[in-house]
Amino acid sequence: MLNFKKIEREDYPILKAYFNAYPTRQCDRSVGTIIMWHEYYGNHYAITDGTLILLSKFKGKSCFSFPIGKNIQAGLDAIDEYCEKNNLPCVMCSVNKNELPVLFKRYCYCVVEADRDMFDYIYDKESLMNLSGKKYSTPRNHINKFLKLYKNFSFEPITKEIIPETIEFTKNFSFNSEKDDIARYELERCIDVLENYEEYGLLGGVLKVDGKIIGYSVGEIIGDTLICHIEKANIEYHGAYQMVTNQFLKMYAQSDEIKFVNREDDSGDEGLRKAKLSYRPIELLEKNTVYLKKGC
Repeated sequence: MLNFKKIEREDYPILKAYFNAYPTRQCDRSVGTIIMWHEYYGNHYAITDGTLILLSKFKGKSCFSFPIGKNIQAGLDAIDEYCEKNNLPCVMCSVNKNELPVLFKRYCYCVVEADRDMFDYIYDKESLMNLSGKKYSTPRNHINKFLKLYKNFSFEPITKEIIPETIEFTKNFSFNSEKDDIARYELERCIDVLENYEEYGLLGGVLKVDGKIIGYSVGEIIGDTLICHIEKANIEYHGAYQMVTNQFLKMYAQSDEIKFVNREDDSGDEGLRKAKLSYRPIELLEKNTVYLKKGC
């Protein structure tokens, strides 16, 4: 039977190997997302027959990931057995549309609930990096204004030397985290990522104006996709967010092997949703919660 283990720091390389070997383009199949959110969702993992299974808490329910690895059916067998022996309903979360047919074929009862707030925004790399054409006029205009206002800017890779300043920028980030548990948690995780930046092996860059950090981004590459996990900017500088996004891509997405950019979900925040839609995603990568029964 599956033996789930709470995810600890020493487990990140194990998980990363599976995510790299079986890429899906979705953010929650990446080690960066695990680093940021595994405590919030109570993530545990187990491996059976060369296949990784995550166990999480989502909307108050225990739920499993779709098996990640070489033997999907063995993974599903193990999930069924675990649910039966522990008297748990079989619920899977963050199931993408390519995985649904496998479940429809195997289970006699499947109820699918789309989690729109959790859909990932997927962009064409070249379009997002170059912002050519009328449909990208809004973000392009913000960048042009930034370039006009702030001549002495730079975008630099995150290094050991500038991590303390980046942490201070994060601590002073301008939102009222005291009234928002998720925002406060996310802030703490951003600081953890920066404090352990070299160990985690992520990619990051800082935007400076007159030598002062006004924004930064952190992400990673999985398969053909650059995933942006953290993006912070000082909105007192016009176009700072657009510049962070653009410069991060120009620094880390130049390779021909990278075709797409995942800027994660909007968590149901209307302002964030509007901003991410303004960049014209080519796909909203759907993720679903699926309730399953076998042998009805």
